[in-house]
Amino acid sequence: MNAIKKITDYLMSDKNGEDRGSGLMIMTRFVVGIFMLLMLGFSFLTSVRGYYPQNIIFIIATVVLALALIGSFYIKYADVILLIFMVTAYVVSFLIAPFFGWRNSSHIFLFVALMIFWYDSRKSIKIKLLYSAVTTAFICALELSTRPGEAKISTIGFDYRFMLSLNTIGFCACVCTVAYLLCRDNVNDERKLILYNEKLKHMAGIDPLTGLMNRRQIGEKFEALARETELSITIAMGDIDFFKNVNDTRGHDCGDYVLKTLAGMFEEFMKDKGYVSRWGGEEFVFVFSGYNGDDAYPMMESLRQKIEKSTFDFFGHTFNITMTFGMEEYSARFGTEEAIKKADEKLYIGKENGRNQVVF
Repeated sequence: MNAIKKITDYLMSDKNGEDRGSGLMIMTRFVVGIFMLLMLGFSFLTSVRGYYPQNIIFIIATVVLALALIGSFYIKYADVILLIFMVTAYVVSFLIAPFFGWRNSSHIFLFVALMIFWYDSRKSIKIKLLYSAVTTAFICALELSTRPGEAKISTIGFDYRFMLSLNTIGFCACVCTVAYLLCRDNVNDERKLILYNEKLKHMAGIDPLTGLMNRRQIGEKFEALARETELSITIAMGDIDFFKNVNDTRGHDCGDYVLKTLAGMFEEFMKDKGYVSRWGGEEFVFVFSGYNGDDAYPMMESLRQKIEKSTFDFFGHTFNITMTFGMEEYSARFGTEEAIKKADEKLYIGKENGRNQVVF
């Protein structure tokens, strides 16, 4: 198993996760490798059995495919390797069909090449349709020139049955390999898309400065809580007192520092209590899940006191700030918007009455 893994890792060594061209090369490389092993097996059988003209065909095909496989690690474009594979399959099919019969020919590998050809998104539909028409015409010509049961060797002997079995195994291995790589690419692409969409959704609901929820997301969380729980919900809106003075006297970088520091404090404070967001500017909103106003008030008061006692240090300049909060208990009778509006009104009552207080 370790040997198989090492071989597989080596064949996929130029995979970078994003380049579809690289995926095409890997798919072609695997199919060329399987077809090469099949030609090698046929060359061994024909050598032992004395089918020397056919043996030469299989040996040449094996060498050509081996060179193509080696070249795939140095050639930039998978089209070259795929072309070598297709031409080899065409030639081998044409030369051995009269001897081994229609059922034992390697024409079926052209279907694998057809799958890979259609996988390449860089080729136009016209080119793909043209190749498909040529391949179909070639297979029809073989079928018409060689009757299904016709062969120069016994169709009930070991040689015929062995080649039929080996050819079928090789074809199934190619189809399974292509299908696996296609499915894996699709799954990986889908997973990346899901993760990217989740990242975009997350970014759309996050305030870029503080990392807290933004106004839109806290509104959605509040609405969801109101719909899904019968527990008490309390909302609080807080505003930094005289925040404009901080920006004017110490600069906007200092203002950003204050916002981010408070955001970390609020996030820790609201852990297991509910949600906190930056509402806009220097305003923050707190949503308490499972707490009525009487329960939430002392917690907000303790937070207010903690902010008041905290010392902020910005490049050697220390200062203190305070915050004013307005609180309102949610009522299903009035809805979430009314609760936010009333909390905001109480916030401004606190501002008018001297700031640095919790109004409930």
